Amino acid sequence: MNTACHPTNLFLGHQGFEAWHGDLSANCGTFHVEPPLQSGIEEFRGAVTPVDDEHSLVKGARIISNCRQVHRSQRDIRQDDKDFFFLVMQLDGQATACQPGTQTILHRGDLVLLDVSRPCEFRFEGWSDQVSVILPRKSVLQRFREHQLQINHRIDAASPMGRMSGLLLQQLIGNPGMSEPETRATLEAIITLLRPAIGSAGDHPTSPRADTATLLKARALIDRQLTQENLTPEYLASTLGVSLRNLHRIFSQGDMTVSRYILERRLQHCAEQIKQSDTKIMSIALSSGFKDFSHFSRAFKRHFGSSPSDYRHQPYA
Repeated sequence: MNTACHPTNLFLGHQGFEAWHGDLSANCGTFHVEPPLQSGIEEFRGAVTPVDDEHSLVKGARIISNCRQVHRSQRDIRQDDKDFFFLVMQLDGQATACQPGTQTILHRGDLVLLDVSRPCEFRFEGWSDQVSVILPRKSVLQRFREHQLQINHRIDAASPMGRMSGLLLQQLIGNPGMSEPETRATLEAIITLLRPAIGSAGDHPTSPRADTATLLKARALIDRQLTQENLTPEYLASTLGVSLRNLHRIFSQGDMTVSRYILERRLQHCAEQIKQSDTKIMSIALSSGFKDFSHFSRAFKRHFGSSPSDYRHQPYA
């Protein structure tokens, strides 16, 4: 695969910019884009080539353009509800990747893992050629179960892990006719190679002060993301940069599991909405992160001692 080649099927100018933006969002999730700064939108050039295979195991896109910036906000995240990781390889040009609290400069051949459920931004200087491949969240978190997952940490193209990961990624996207076992094995190998490159042991001893700070951050994050279905212990650990084991340990010091804390905060949120509005109880439950109304009703009754409908008609204490 010639990683630096420029395709001939480019989108050009104002119309091309709009079409390119549409293809980008269709393949990678909702993003906002800004055209070239100096030359303007009429000088835009770009292409989006879907990356897939006949077994539907590999999804992503090769993204080429001279645009200035691509960014994804919390509003965009809520709009399309994507929940996976992107493994991005810079094939040509230079890019700056940003996620909350991190900034990474990518040169040709460098790789980076990004969390599409968190705000992210790419800034470019001139022509850029990248490939982004979707990695299922569950598969990645299983490999990093006992390690801290370092999101937006550059994997140097010259490092052993960078060379091997990059080679496998190019084989994966350059050979769509691979058999299903070969494709699965290659994906697993790439994810496994990421662990020594962007994972660090997550169970180093921590001080009580550090544990308290992590607990407060976790509680604040839970309150901010309370209505999101993807709010799980794994998501919290990944977002906070701690191991799942450490997160469970910190919550257990207060005789509470992470999942139980999330459930009780959601139930309290629902109880407030039930008392303060006439919205249908099922709508309140589903919009508060509960996927199953029957489960919500049972949990609500166990926690508050009455059904949601009876609770609505009870006088304030």
